[in-house]
Amino acid sequence: MTERTGKVYIMGAGPGCMGLISVKGLKILQECDCVLYDRLIGREILNLISEDAERIYVGKEHHSHIRTQNEINKLLINNAKKHSTVVRLKGGDPMVFGRATEEIMSLVENKIDFEIVPGLTAIAAAAACAGIILTDRNTASSLTLVTGQSAEGKLTKIDFTSLVKLEGTIVFYMTVENMRMICRKLIKAGMAKEMNAIVVANASLANQKIIMGKIGDIAKKCELEKVEPPAVLIIGEKCVSLLKHQELFGKKVLITRDESGNAEFACKLAARGAQAIDCPIFEIQDLTRRKDFKEITGKIKNYDWVFFTSATGVKLFFEAANRLRMDSRVFGDVKIACIGCETENELKLHGIRADFVPKKFTSAELAKEFIKKYKPEGTKILLLRSSLAENLEIRGASADTFAVYTLKKIKNTTKRNKHGADWVTFASSFAAKCFFEKFKAEEISGIKIASIGPVTSGTLRRFGVEPTVEAEVHTIDGMIDEMERHGKLRANSE
Repeated sequence: MTERTGKVYIMGAGPGCMGLISVKGLKILQECDCVLYDRLIGREILNLISEDAERIYVGKEHHSHIRTQNEINKLLINNAKKHSTVVRLKGGDPMVFGRATEEIMSLVENKIDFEIVPGLTAIAAAAACAGIILTDRNTASSLTLVTGQSAEGKLTKIDFTSLVKLEGTIVFYMTVENMRMICRKLIKAGMAKEMNAIVVANASLANQKIIMGKIGDIAKKCELEKVEPPAVLIIGEKCVSLLKHQELFGKKVLITRDESGNAEFACKLAARGAQAIDCPIFEIQDLTRRKDFKEITGKIKNYDWVFFTSATGVKLFFEAANRLRMDSRVFGDVKIACIGCETENELKLHGIRADFVPKKFTSAELAKEFIKKYKPEGTKILLLRSSLAENLEIRGASADTFAVYTLKKIKNTTKRNKHGADWVTFASSFAAKCFFEKFKAEEISGIKIASIGPVTSGTLRRFGVEPTVEAEVHTIDGMIDEMERHGKLRANSE
């Protein structure tokens, strides 16, 4: 009798941003039994994996191998015999320089069922983030993908003379360490030093960098900017960023949220051509694993209203509910209120439409508008929010609070390089307080300051800092909009 084995999914995680993994990939990660993952798989993606799944790190770098390829093959086989669903998770797309050949052949030889789940490859993400058109019927009718180094880290055997003869776009993967040599060989083979070149590092992530130049100087520019892998080099006559006319293009923006929030913020900045300087200064601590969380979910139906004050609170609530095998039915016919469109949108992801959202996204406005509209005398309200959230008083109503999460300062964060930053952004009062425990106000003198709203602005002023702009709509998008508007007004006045 043939030994029964599970199924292995050779899966691409995309460039790293949680929002860019495929819907199919997300579903499999949430239901799998075991995941073998690479070095470039970030925490955001790992947080999507089922809590019950076994996680095995098999990160590979040419300088240091945690596991050899043979060991990875054996791990895949052995875990396919133990589990019904195994995921081999790779960055980008597994079939584009993803080194999937040996693993797939090993599965075939051992008669193990497998399926390939594609991911957004690095060049697609890099081109989108940098606003580069890779192919155009008039100027670039071909796209050539080349790996800049072998599995051992050496420069691959490349026919540079043939490459130079191509009239389309050329993309080099894994090229940081060999970039100077690659550019020199391209020039020697006949490519003009003035040929356009763009390097995109860490596409879609909080530490994304976009370096623009020519074949003759791009390597030096990358060295000055201290570009590190992963990065792609894009070369072509029409290789220019279509984002360059945007107000934030090329601007460096210091972002001061938590790690996950910074990654989300960076994706939004990348779409405007800006470069994020990642400076996480606090972390989110999930409080839903306490015993009283299950107790409070059992009491929700005793309330008339549930208030959510942040998208993070919604996300963590439903993650915890899912662990306890609950869903939106836990609310019964209880009405839901929330602050802000981001919180409202997170609720929609879980099949819930908020019954009430204030026009202005602050706790004070929520209370004011709610009282005016519903006259909540005797109403029972449950507040699901951060333990550090500002006070919320609903006159005439009885309100209970349950802390879904709290925020904790990161004590050992190294000071990020603020020199060269065009903007410093603050998305909460807590972020401002944490920031100015590490930095003095004069250290960011001359740098523009963006505040998400009046409460945060008030905190900044207490530290002697006047915001350059304050978001009219108190969201990350609203803050970015104000930064762009400021740029336009300044440009028009000059």
